Amino acid sequence: MAAISTPEQLALIAGHVHAYSVLHSLALPATLIDGVGLEALPLLAGLLDDAYSADNERRLLGVLAELPSDAAMRALLDRLDRKYTQPAFMRAAARFPRRAMRLLATTGGKTADLLLRAHVHSHPDLVPEVLATVGDAAAERIDKLANAAPVATAPVEALPEVLVSPPWSRSRKARKQAEVSGLACDDEPALVWAPGERDNWRSCHARYERTYNQTWEAVAAQIAETGGASGYWGNEAALFVSGPERLAAPLIGTWRPADRWGAAEWLPPIIARFGLAALPVALDCARRSPATVAQVLLPFAGPEIAVLMADWLARLKSVRAIALAWLARHPEAAARALIPAALGKPGAARRQAEQALTALAAGGERDTVARAAAGYGPDAEAAIADLLAADPLDALPAKMPTLPKWADVALLTPIHLRGDAGALPAAAVRHVMTMLALSRPGQPYAGLALVQRACDPHSLANFGWSLFQRWQAAGYPSREGWVMDALGLIGDDETVRRLTPLIRVWPGENAYARAVTGLDLLAGLGSDVALMHLHGIAEKVKYSGLKSRARQKLDEVAAELGLTPQELADRLVPDFGLSADGSLTLDYGRRRFVVGFDEQLKPYVADGAGKRLKNLPKPGVNDDPELAPAAYQRFAGLKKDVRAVASDNIRRLEQAMVGRRRWNAEDFGRLLVGHPLLWHIVRRLVWGIYDSSGELTGALRVAEDRSFADVEDDPLTLPDGASVGVVHPLELGESLPAWAEVFADYEILQPFPQLGRETYEPDQALIAEIEAAKIPTGAVVGLERRGWRRGAPQDAGIQGWIERDVPGGRTLTISLDPGIAIGYLDFAEEQSLIGVSVEGLDPITASEIIRDLREITR
Repeated sequence: MAAISTPEQLALIAGHVHAYSVLHSLALPATLIDGVGLEALPLLAGLLDDAYSADNERRLLGVLAELPSDAAMRALLDRLDRKYTQPAFMRAAARFPRRAMRLLATTGGKTADLLLRAHVHSHPDLVPEVLATVGDAAAERIDKLANAAPVATAPVEALPEVLVSPPWSRSRKARKQAEVSGLACDDEPALVWAPGERDNWRSCHARYERTYNQTWEAVAAQIAETGGASGYWGNEAALFVSGPERLAAPLIGTWRPADRWGAAEWLPPIIARFGLAALPVALDCARRSPATVAQVLLPFAGPEIAVLMADWLARLKSVRAIALAWLARHPEAAARALIPAALGKPGAARRQAEQALTALAAGGERDTVARAAAGYGPDAEAAIADLLAADPLDALPAKMPTLPKWADVALLTPIHLRGDAGALPAAAVRHVMTMLALSRPGQPYAGLALVQRACDPHSLANFGWSLFQRWQAAGYPSREGWVMDALGLIGDDETVRRLTPLIRVWPGENAYARAVTGLDLLAGLGSDVALMHLHGIAEKVKYSGLKSRARQKLDEVAAELGLTPQELADRLVPDFGLSADGSLTLDYGRRRFVVGFDEQLKPYVADGAGKRLKNLPKPGVNDDPELAPAAYQRFAGLKKDVRAVASDNIRRLEQAMVGRRRWNAEDFGRLLVGHPLLWHIVRRLVWGIYDSSGELTGALRVAEDRSFADVEDDPLTLPDGASVGVVHPLELGESLPAWAEVFADYEILQPFPQLGRETYEPDQALIAEIEAAKIPTGAVVGLERRGWRRGAPQDAGIQGWIERDVPGGRTLTISLDPGIAIGYLDFAEEQSLIGVSVEGLDPITASEIIRDLREITR
């Protein structure tokens, strides 16, 4: 299509609904830009509002940014909070600074305020001229910003040297690369399990059943013939997960599944079952699908895996965290395997090996690398010593990153030095951004540690979040993905609170990979609040893939600590700085308020006289100007955190009752009764006392002073060796009414149904009624909150059953008709349950199964 050269030609596209092809050839010469009239702007704005792709939207915004008219800039300002608009507006503001200042001053909203402040400070010489052309309200806004006291800038001598003269700002001498030929690592592959990891992998939730009426023998024959290149992958996975070992074991070494759907779920139990024999298939799947399968290689060690991890560390952001975790887990094996490549001929393999060895050394394994090098002889030892002795500040890429234009220092929160020594000057802030761009998860640029020692951590975290907001406004450009990583390097608990809601919704915005990066970020930060929010995602988020990845991250954290996932969950409940009695005093200076919690862990506020208030009062003129705002902000953060932790822990304790989880006396006292927040829930439940054989020997409640009392309200001491658990009402038998009376007398409200819980005995008539019911698909999906799972997708992505683990290592399965279409819940409005049976289950499990199903069929 010929270039458009007149406003009239541009207007011709107004009648075309699908005129986006015009945009691909849209070349607006200066004569058209200067002469374009208002008649073309509604067209461009309309196309912008109907743009069906990000490229078209950015192209249209670019056209509007070039047009020299108030209407064009107003079109941008009206869409300021939409993706991609702010970078376009900033280009327009640079081109037409007077117009930008004038129109920003008449635009409301926080974003406009931020842009106006930056623009006024960047163009102070234009302020008198613009003030003469705007109304009183706009003039007042501009004048207030122009005369605002500037942030005190720190003197150069107060800055760390790396922010004054960073290595990339001066010439550097290239390091001579010594080569040592003839080196090779002959280590055999090994399998090193973390504590409890193999058991966790064995009990993986994935369950794959044979379909199409194939026998195990037929599945095995199919694999023997094709090696997995054809056939139904679900049957193949099922053979290796749970099929006869006599058929599966001879084939595991040659099986190469063509379809790797769900491999991250079915490979772990296969590896746990077959050990090293499963390494070839694990390597094959991980090489072809690293983003989803790489984690299955974590227990394996060997030269081939080390080289692969070094490659991933250098090239693939999506698995970089896994590569670092593998290096930290197998440092000796990694060092021995990578030294030959690190001393080989220059090239990609050498660079990757050097980078991995440097990462090992930076992670505290310098001596390990040195010992491994010594094993290859004095030449190798000297060459590796030279590699490790290099100044880490000089570890720079051949091509330095370029900072994006949208990362305008004037729009970012200032970074303050510690001790009120002033804010970093603009040049130093740009150096900090360069360091963040050079950094990778788990591999921060060495100069960043010097910056963190010199700067106020809260100010750094706020700067990181403001940088993230600029990246967000620019439409999350992938080439600047380091901005997301930066949150994990300089973020704090407030960063976690701001980021978690975004992680929860990103999968629904076609940003699943970004959400997974967010999970890695939470795990990497590792604070109590970060792990608490990670656990919350693992327990409750509507995207099953994200939930599964969050659980996987928690399993990794638990394995590193030598805990089970349940034991880790006990330790992930922060105390939020509460006092021993579970309250918090907020100091306003002249006034003080006390925060308490009800049975649902909802916070309430009381004044100094003990009177409950509807809300925490805002700081007033008579309150301390520092204490009061800090206390008010602390309460706002506390409400968010407790809201996140409350429902998860109430549900967790209910599941502990249903699953009959037990705590030893020490953990019960320390993690539950002694916890300043959880004890508000603990004291509203009846707890069972169990002997070493698991038999109930008594029951107790936790009194207001944290002592124990029996049903007669007499003091009680736990016997030696006893364990404690949330008692199920079926276990209480004849004492149930007495306990109910005690709780009624004390007006204790329970956080979930326990003493008044509906219980059921197996009843064929009731089960027949459940099977005859037509149940909304959404209600069936809702069972996931109670520990149920949907089955693996079969043909056309249909999930044809629901399942739930039951005692004895078994799984209860109920078929669905017509089934649930994965990712498309509207496929069928209703479901029927087929094959409901509680035969062979203990009374408590049977009662809970019927209760769950009865609840969704009412």
